[in-house]
Amino acid sequence: MIKFDPSMLSDDAADQYTWNWMKVRTEPLSAEDYLSFATEDLVDGKTPRNLINSLSNAKKALHLRLEDLCLGFGAKDLKNLKAFPALINYARECGFVAPRVLDRLNTQRNAVEHDYILPIEADVETLVDIVHLFIAATDRWVSRRPCEVGIYNVKIINDSSEFDLNQLAFDWPQGTASLVFGKSKKSGNELTETIEYQSPSPEFFQCVRFALRNSD
Repeated sequence: MIKFDPSMLSDDAADQYTWNWMKVRTEPLSAEDYLSFATEDLVDGKTPRNLINSLSNAKKALHLRLEDLCLGFGAKDLKNLKAFPALINYARECGFVAPRVLDRLNTQRNAVEHDYILPIEADVETLVDIVHLFIAATDRWVSRRPCEVGIYNVKIINDSSEFDLNQLAFDWPQGTASLVFGKSKKSGNELTETIEYQSPSPEFFQCVRFALRNSD
């Protein structure tokens, strides 16, 4: 059986991509809907009610987008990803840029909900803006999620046979990343071997990060 460390994949090995769509929930409301509510709450006024509602809606928008990203990128369900820290950690492991200020939004919302703290206007405005930027940045993956990546010029020796790594393929609903190897032309036959990694293994996340990093 072939052994290969996906962390050894260099960025210049990425070749042609194929893409598909990522499902995002729009019923009963989408992440964009909640974000719109958060913005409207601030437009309507800056009373404690407006600030609390805006913060709550911004958190809902962020949480929903994180759930959609995790489900779209290999999390087969949300059983172990209900809590915000688990969601954002999964997204970061995939390679999505999720600045620490997003953790602050969760902290602020918890303080408002559980400790009855009144949020500060400037903080709420900043957090709503950050969620807007995060959703805008991740919108690209909704219509352009990588499903296959051609691999160029990666060769390994296994049991005295030379193999070419030809492809990285994702089955997102099943939460798998597969490296597909073919015997080098020098070896004379068409034998193909595959290494499959299951989410949430470190190797799975290494494959996802490689795909996202080189998808421009």
